[in-house]
Amino acid sequence: MPVKPAKRTAFALVAASVALSVALTATPALADPASPLGIGVARTVDSQRGTFTVPVWTDASGAAVTSVQAVIRDTDGSAVGDPLTLQQSGDVWAVASDAPLKLTEDGGSVPHLGRYAIDVTATDDQGDTVTRSGAGTLDFTLRPDFTGAGEGTGPWGQNTLVLSPSTLDKDHRATGADDHLVGIQPGSGDLVPIAGRTVAVTRSSQSDVNSYLLGPDAASATTGADGRFTTGPLQADGSVALTAEFSENSDEVHGSAILTGYPTYSQTTGYLTAGANLKRAAPGQKVTISGYVRSGTSATSPGIAGAHVTVSPNGYAPSGQPGEVTVTTDAAGHFSGVVTAAPDAMSGWSAALADRFVTGDKANGSVVVPEYSSFVNLKSTLAATGKVTVKGRIVATYARNSAIYHGQVVHLEYSKDGSTGWKDLGTTTQGADSSSFSITKWGYVDGYYRVHHFISDELAASYSTPVRLNRTNTNVYSISATPAKVSKGATVTVKGTLKEYKNGSWKAYAGQKVYLYFQKKGSTSWTYITSGKTGSNGAAKLKGKATKDGYWLIQYFGDSKHFNSDGVKDYVDVR
Repeated sequence: MPVKPAKRTAFALVAASVALSVALTATPALADPASPLGIGVARTVDSQRGTFTVPVWTDASGAAVTSVQAVIRDTDGSAVGDPLTLQQSGDVWAVASDAPLKLTEDGGSVPHLGRYAIDVTATDDQGDTVTRSGAGTLDFTLRPDFTGAGEGTGPWGQNTLVLSPSTLDKDHRATGADDHLVGIQPGSGDLVPIAGRTVAVTRSSQSDVNSYLLGPDAASATTGADGRFTTGPLQADGSVALTAEFSENSDEVHGSAILTGYPTYSQTTGYLTAGANLKRAAPGQKVTISGYVRSGTSATSPGIAGAHVTVSPNGYAPSGQPGEVTVTTDAAGHFSGVVTAAPDAMSGWSAALADRFVTGDKANGSVVVPEYSSFVNLKSTLAATGKVTVKGRIVATYARNSAIYHGQVVHLEYSKDGSTGWKDLGTTTQGADSSSFSITKWGYVDGYYRVHHFISDELAASYSTPVRLNRTNTNVYSISATPAKVSKGATVTVKGTLKEYKNGSWKAYAGQKVYLYFQKKGSTSWTYITSGKTGSNGAAKLKGKATKDGYWLIQYFGDSKHFNSDGVKDYVDVR
């Protein structure tokens, strides 16, 4: 697309010398410290680099700053134009917004793009004057931007990167950036081309198709004399966006630009037919699912080439489950994918379009597999409270996605050594119309746990692999709240010593956060009061205000390796 109108398509550029570059990036010289006048750092206004602001103040009582002037200095230290009279704007003084600095070719006094030193002189109504040489640097450079498409073209009404082609279909599945890189010129605001620069363009992640089918996800291009850049095509079979980025820090251009473009899509209805080469397969056996995607509903209708199809060893594809594979149709619309027989005798295999440009119904069928039971997705935890929770699924081993009638009973069992003396801790029943279950029972300090399903009409017996779970015991000893009898509103001091059971004995547990709780007499709930840390000897001392009769307790909440602490609460009588 053409560049937005500008007064001119070229600009002057004078390279700064290394010496000046060092001078301009050095710390600005401070004003006279004996003066009540203060001058801060002058900073370029990035949205309009023909202006800058500088804070100026006076510490003299009753005094006021009456005028602020600035001198812009070129690479050789000479003044650029006449001194500038700055205007006050709140807490800062600035170049007038309606009279920004401009290049000489725009009728201004600045000879070229680049960075200029700023000297600032301030005067107050007491006759004080102070000058700060090198108060800052005027960043009189181009601010980069992409021209993009007009306002309101993006999904949220914003300016967007121009793509070519902008509309994609089943025969045109790739697009590239075709836009212009320009610089916003200080003062005039003109847009000028930025030539000879590299622009990077990246494609967002795909949501509709496996990324390995799409090739590279990034490209780059160099801008021409008019600032235009055109990347090679990037495949865009999924719901994608292309984002262009550019960044530079030089005496000509300073800043970053980023813009995103969104292709539109045109869809075609396809007719998918498929079949499996086997009716029965052993677990792990390879099954070939093949068929056609056509533009009509008969066997002689033309095939659709390049369409993506996901074949799966279950009936719910595409679902992202293990074992799925995405393939592409050939010139005749034919596809073939090999999957491993999944243990799912009820839903079997499926083939479904996974294409941004082609839509249609899926095909499926069954592959019968003998059903054994097993536990999957197990997660066993021993909480700091002492309770063991095991969550997971009980499934038909060779039909994991088949519906399992609810009512399957799962036992939680414990063994000290993991092989003998298994003890039944309790049971649960899988959820209605679901193979998932969760069981929570009181556990032990250390030992092995497994879940056990006894034989039923639908599933055979099965055990899970034993899992060892353990934590370290903790206890807060000698909890004492003093004084035992206090007046209402008085402070109660509660002491206790936190210990952990390690290597056969109780040892002080230092540096741990503990909490003070209060339980009103006759109540079953606890109220948090304060917290603190145990000392090197495990001791803790916490304080609270006594307002009612009740019990005081120091509590430690375990971590991933420790149980919550035990402890004996102490009673205080409030008068």
